[in-house]
Amino acid sequence: MKCIFVESGETGEIIFEENRIVFEPKRVEPNYVIFRSFVNAHTHLGDSVAKDPERMSLEELVGPEGYKFKILNSAKENEIVEEMERSIELAYKSGTIEVYDFREGGIRGFELLRKADKRGIVRALTRPSNLEEAEILSEKSHGFGFSSVRDHDKSFLEECREIAKKKKILFAIHAGERDNEDVEGAITLEPDILVHMNMADKSSLKKAMDEGIAIVSCARSNAFFGLLNLENLKILSEYDNWMIGTDNVMISTPSLLDEFKFLSYFIPEEKIYRAAARGKSFVVARMDKLSRSKNPLRSLKRLESCDVVMIAQIEFG
Repeated sequence: MKCIFVESGETGEIIFEENRIVFEPKRVEPNYVIFRSFVNAHTHLGDSVAKDPERMSLEELVGPEGYKFKILNSAKENEIVEEMERSIELAYKSGTIEVYDFREGGIRGFELLRKADKRGIVRALTRPSNLEEAEILSEKSHGFGFSSVRDHDKSFLEECREIAKKKKILFAIHAGERDNEDVEGAITLEPDILVHMNMADKSSLKKAMDEGIAIVSCARSNAFFGLLNLENLKILSEYDNWMIGTDNVMISTPSLLDEFKFLSYFIPEEKIYRAAARGKSFVVARMDKLSRSKNPLRSLKRLESCDVVMIAQIEFG
């Protein structure tokens, strides 16, 4: 396979040896492109069962008493599992090797995800409903993932944060999605991950960045709700701990290639790549759609999931 590695512009051949795959540099005319695999830093896979609802406000759609949870509560477990499995496969085929999922539903929700994750690429950030459940999930999941501080008892969130610290698991929370009112409370919890921050004010955004908290943008989701804030997005694109997620499957595909395309209208592709391409493996894709490209990295936005040939550990010679 004659390839070009987007990070260096180096061309070469992929050699399949007995127990390894090697990229051997040489001057060739490439017909495949290699890039680092993606990490989808924020999804809600459970609502894969409720795709493309009528347009409504953020609170009406995904709030604690909103449309999403009514659908989830009425759906059959096998339907939820099947649709999550389908979404995980779509994410993988877009070059994604890790998916951080905010897994609602406590222990039951976690078990449903475990059934769906046949590829073993999902990192479940679970949402316990009480401290007993939090202790159990702290032994099973990758961490906790909460909605806005508006939606939870403050002392419960603080106790869950202490459990996460003790167990050395992640603590993530939504903040600044529709306004700045829940941002200070979220930052006070010293989270590992803040999701959104698109409507955070500049001082709050700076504070989170100064503290080194990972911040995940979900631009298509924000645009769907009329909350896309290009000024904050451009600030975040300069931040080393900026990551990208696709958010609710009910409104956006779980493909980071699709998110890459959308973001490329506003943010330089090199910055999007830095935020998304955090995997430890590599993606090999056909480069038919990149023909005559002067810069294959910038042209990654032209790829579709059907162009991805494989995701593998590749050694570079």
